[in-house]
Amino acid sequence: MINRRMQTFVKFRHSLLLMISLLLMYPIESLFRDGNVILLNKCNWNTYDQTNIIQEMGVKSRIHCAVLCFQYGETCLGFEVFNLVSTIGCRLFNGRSRENCASPTTITSSLYYRRTDVQDTTTQPLLTTTPNPCQNGGTYTSGSTCACLFGCSGLYCQTCINECKEATGVTGSGSAWIKPAGFDVPKHVWCQFDYGVTYIQIRKYGNVNFNRSFAEYENGFGDALGDYWLGNKYANTLSHFRAFTAGFALMNSGSSIMAYFYGFVILDSTANYAVQYTSASSASYPLDQNVPFQAYDTNSACATALGSGWWFGSTCVAGSLNGPYPVNFGSFHGATTTKIGIY
Repeated sequence: MINRRMQTFVKFRHSLLLMISLLLMYPIESLFRDGNVILLNKCNWNTYDQTNIIQEMGVKSRIHCAVLCFQYGETCLGFEVFNLVSTIGCRLFNGRSRENCASPTTITSSLYYRRTDVQDTTTQPLLTTTPNPCQNGGTYTSGSTCACLFGCSGLYCQTCINECKEATGVTGSGSAWIKPAGFDVPKHVWCQFDYGVTYIQIRKYGNVNFNRSFAEYENGFGDALGDYWLGNKYANTLSHFRAFTAGFALMNSGSSIMAYFYGFVILDSTANYAVQYTSASSASYPLDQNVPFQAYDTNSACATALGSGWWFGSTCVAGSLNGPYPVNFGSFHGATTTKIGIY
């Protein structure tokens, strides 16, 4: 407990010192009053072009989001702030995809700010004689440098973190790109940075279909900034990186639970991505071990009946975190948000 508090304090102190130094470099008046940042649009905050997002995280204020954008130098061309349940959301962009965003149809909206002190070079084509040397989704800029996705670094963005726990200089929740050994591509994931949690499943909007084929569950689907499944082949590699505990969260407007599975690991394709663990926190949320992952195209009666992929046992009674809304799993009924995180 003391070590965790110390780690949290060190992260907080680092973030505070970083913010103070950046505010000294970029005074608030110069950001908002002298025209370096202008309010461009009010947008539907849940529609966006994922390819132009550098990072998303929770912040304390609009100023905090602006400072983080300026931290990226000329890579960050604009930022968006929007309200979440208990904090303020912040998205940083390296493109101008929000300039023609849809007007909000509900009160859940965001404010998009564009930097006027930098030029957008992301849409300028590279010379045919200058190949893009950037790896892992990095963007080649006019200054012949690589602007890396958050989580990746190096002169050519050649190195990415293995899991969210390795991200530095950030607190709270947000997204990052990971690529442990064995990944063929970097994967965009949602993180809880304070506790080093990497999420392999999140459902919070209900706008992604989870009644998918075995191959789709194997490769992953959805969007880390919304609802998604990381992919069984990636979860298998990640879960073998070190010893993990998995936390299964179910929530609705009235209640929430967390079920923990210790020593959690997902086996490889030869075992059809069966799950194993050493112990569980509660028998009220059963998860069958050593059974193949099933989907509607694997001749699984449960997957067909419940419209979802999962580690189903001999009966369907336990339910599935991937089942239709509202989700039923074990003794919890009616969940509108579900999460599977490993840490």
